[in-house]
Amino acid sequence: MKLLTKISLNFLSISLFIFLTGLVVFYFVLRQQVNQNINVELQKRQTSIQNELKSAHSAATAPTDFDKKVEITPIPANRFPTEGYSDTLIVDNKTGTYTAYRQLQFVSEINGQKFLVKIFKSHAETDNLIVRIILLMTFLVVALILGLLVLNRHISQKTLKSFYDTINKIKKYDLNTHEDFQLKETDVKEFNDLNKVLTSMTERIKDDYLNLKEYTENASHELQTPIAVIISKMELLLQSDCMQEKELKTISDAYEASTKLSRLTNTLLLLSKIGNRQFPEVKKIDLTQIINTQLSFLEDVIVSKKISVDSPDKEYFVEMNPYLADILISNLLKNAIRHNLKSGTISISTNEKQLTIANSGEKIQGTADDIFKRFYKSSSSDSSVGLGLAIVQKICEVSGFKALYSYENNRHNFSIIFTPDTNNFKA
Repeated sequence: MKLLTKISLNFLSISLFIFLTGLVVFYFVLRQQVNQNINVELQKRQTSIQNELKSAHSAATAPTDFDKKVEITPIPANRFPTEGYSDTLIVDNKTGTYTAYRQLQFVSEINGQKFLVKIFKSHAETDNLIVRIILLMTFLVVALILGLLVLNRHISQKTLKSFYDTINKIKKYDLNTHEDFQLKETDVKEFNDLNKVLTSMTERIKDDYLNLKEYTENASHELQTPIAVIISKMELLLQSDCMQEKELKTISDAYEASTKLSRLTNTLLLLSKIGNRQFPEVKKIDLTQIINTQLSFLEDVIVSKKISVDSPDKEYFVEMNPYLADILISNLLKNAIRHNLKSGTISISTNEKQLTIANSGEKIQGTADDIFKRFYKSSSSDSSVGLGLAIVQKICEVSGFKALYSYENNRHNFSIIFTPDTNNFKA
């Protein structure tokens, strides 16, 4: 959920709670005030009725007047009814419906005769008035809440604009560029403090990254020279005629280990460069052409293992770095050849969303996730350093692709899933 949406929902929830609570309280306060006003009016009528009763000649002539909502009833001298205000319901003889009334009941004595007098005042008019007031207040409060919600959202958007600018700059910032990480100064102290912390942290990260990058490059460069010297000396010793078989075996093993160390150093350096996104150039390239080129490079190995290859002949364009594309295809094809059967098959297919390279072979140990881990080796081959598929995974990661593996029908299937914005299939 976005920050603005959360702020708006919280504001709306609190406003509705306050409004509903206030509406209930307002209704009861208004009802109490209306009842007090009716009580005053009934009290005035009480005084008037008492004066009329005192001026009457006899109690027997006192009528019960329902039109004026006054009820006068003689009562025994020993009866003492309750006096005061109350609410009651009176049935309408014409419609048969009940109507709410406010009632004042009191006792009046004339010439020794007690009368119970009840005065009624209808709630109909006041109830209609209360309903109109409540509806009007509801409309005004809802309009006020909506207006405040829009205003609050507008103010929040304006206030948080610098925050979102900071987020966008962080997303787009690339350590490989030489541009300084600069954030706009705002009139909000907290955002300025956040920007200062982010700027300081980014500078430290950039310094650490550049130092690590320089160290990796220097270490790789410095290692290559002594390794090359060792390999060349080993080659000279292997060509010597005065070496015994046991010594030649020892030198041969050391030569193979040195060669593997050289490949491992170059591969680790390549992984570091890919992870550091040192191949920013992106072009529209034809993967079919790269596949055919790599297959021609590996033709001798393919022929020696009697592997039949089914490759596509249609153009297949993808947006990615050309150098990484060569490495991606090369590693996938070498893996398909290395782990293939004698007289096996390699099938290369493409569609609008993916490239798939499948090869025959026995099932390997481990899960699909293990396949792409560094130094994971599915065979005991000494020629593999266990980083080929890790490089494939890293290339897919920095290029916005997805690498998948599955084993079905005695075939290893490696698929590269291209996103819609990076793949432009052309038949």
